[in-house]
Amino acid sequence: MIDELGHILREARETKGFTLREVQDKTRINSRFLEALEMGDFDRLPTPAHVRGFLRNYARFLGLDPEPLLERYELGQAQRPKRRQQTAIVDTSKPVAPALETPPEYHPFFDPVNMEVDTAQQRSGGGGESILRIVIILALIGLLYLAGQRFLPLILGQGDGTAEFTEALNGAVQSVLNRETPTVEATATIEGPSSVLLPTGRNDIPVGEATATATRPALPATMETIDVEIIILERAWMEVTVDGSVLFTGIARPTDPPYEWTANDEVRINTGNAIGVSVTINNVPLGPLGGRGENKEEVWTTTN
Repeated sequence: MIDELGHILREARETKGFTLREVQDKTRINSRFLEALEMGDFDRLPTPAHVRGFLRNYARFLGLDPEPLLERYELGQAQRPKRRQQTAIVDTSKPVAPALETPPEYHPFFDPVNMEVDTAQQRSGGGGESILRIVIILALIGLLYLAGQRFLPLILGQGDGTAEFTEALNGAVQSVLNRETPTVEATATIEGPSSVLLPTGRNDIPVGEATATATRPALPATMETIDVEIIILERAWMEVTVDGSVLFTGIARPTDPPYEWTANDEVRINTGNAIGVSVTINNVPLGPLGGRGENKEEVWTTTN
């Protein structure tokens, strides 16, 4: 059963034209462990948990269903004869030496384990103390600034600046605690027949300006049919629907040949890793559909 399992893995690898070194580079599994899996020599792997994990990942890489292979492995392990425990043979013809007295308990001058724990605790508390020092320094600076902002305007007859200082101090403290730079949003008022408030925040879009979007090459104005070519750049889940029929659904890999279909009405592509799916429509390369790990759906229709 074990030899049969290794034969399945080796035959699948050789069918795909991979060497053990190439599989190691792609799966990050050491070639020695891959060879042990194909030879059925599972004792060369560290633990049974490593065997199951490597076997599952190797099977998925080769496009095999890992569950039947794992069942074969478990069945083979159950059928293996258990090692007999060696019984120590005691020669009773010779006198047995008396047991040594239990040595006194040894108390080391220091315990390396406890010392590591104490050091880790000190390190874990260092971050909070540094933040506390920064807050105290900011508070002292704020008090000095408050004294100047409050009393100087009073002396010059310009009113009280407490509100402005309080807002600035709160923003500075928040920036330290959140490790972010405080953002200040303001509104500009345009006087006229009707007052219009223009938002000037960092994430707002000014009036009269369009949102910047990624540009793609323009498709032909008239498309009686749609010739779609899909090249897989990264491993991605993908579903392709052509004229209402699902023609592909599953995991697509960079080793797959280009996917090509022709639609009379509509092409719809769904993917869970948009950066890994590069599309060409009617000989116009559109490139990847989006970002890495982004769920994306794209639809193209004919002009009939």
